[in-house]
Amino acid sequence: MVSATPEVRLLELRAFDFEPAMWYSSVSLLRSGSRGWLEVYARKLLSLLDLSIYGLNRVASDSEEIASDPYLYQTLGFVLTSLTRHRRMLLNYIQSLTGSRPTIDKEALTTYRNMVEVSSGWADFIAGCKLALRLLITAARAGVFYANDRNLRMVLTALIERDYEYNTYIDDFLGRYAPEPDAFQPSEAVVSTVLSLAMSHFPQEPVAEQPPLRWVEVCGEDEIPAQSGTKMAVMDGWLEVLIVRSGKEFYAVENVCTHEGGWLSDGLLYPPHMVSCIDHLAKFDVRTGEVLAQPHHGLARPLATFPVKVEGGKVFVGLHFT
Repeated sequence: MVSATPEVRLLELRAFDFEPAMWYSSVSLLRSGSRGWLEVYARKLLSLLDLSIYGLNRVASDSEEIASDPYLYQTLGFVLTSLTRHRRMLLNYIQSLTGSRPTIDKEALTTYRNMVEVSSGWADFIAGCKLALRLLITAARAGVFYANDRNLRMVLTALIERDYEYNTYIDDFLGRYAPEPDAFQPSEAVVSTVLSLAMSHFPQEPVAEQPPLRWVEVCGEDEIPAQSGTKMAVMDGWLEVLIVRSGKEFYAVENVCTHEGGWLSDGLLYPPHMVSCIDHLAKFDVRTGEVLAQPHHGLARPLATFPVKVEGGKVFVGLHFT
């Protein structure tokens, strides 16, 4: 569990560590099963979504280079329209959860104004928007797999479905100001500003995680090779998991590569604990979901992992939602 760490410690993380910090923090809150932490989580999503919208609205109104390019300007309008629709869905959910509808997120607005002040130029500012949106998608992915609320999962599934498009489009915007947008990183000042919003209100102490709410039988023990092997299974008609066997141990991870959506079941297994996507060779630890090697371009996020037990020759996977 990553706590509300002082900025100086957060900044010791490398750029591709920010998303794992957001991921594991969100997962811990959701696995607690607490309604209070669910509200904290949902409001944090709203803050990051608002920051992304504020930032991209400024790009649309003030960037002459992007406004004068028909493709970029039209694409930016599409992204903003989509994010605004996601915001309305999230507002509706928070209202159903708490009984009140959030108004202007003052913390997100303050963060946006600070980001305008500290950014060194358009490339730096747009990279900050990209970081905020990637952190938002990372946190939203956690809710899809671990939130015990069907309505919230529906909202978040809609949000993450356009992840690849959003990331590609923002790199297009960034490409107007940075020669290598895929590799461009925001300044320390911008990173600090975005992280101050992303990590605020997270608990300073580890949150106790509850056991799975249910166990789902996915296959027979003998369906996976005894020494090392894999099997893909579908649970609840939508959740693809990859079951990995390493000797007597079994592990389960989501079957979709978090880089560009490749199937890990088509990838390579490196015993005892590593799986690789065959498309761009992102590598993951099946025990923790940690990204062990990033792909040739872009960034992969941690994989969702699920507890596994074997009883009576049957393999069961634990889920944290009913």
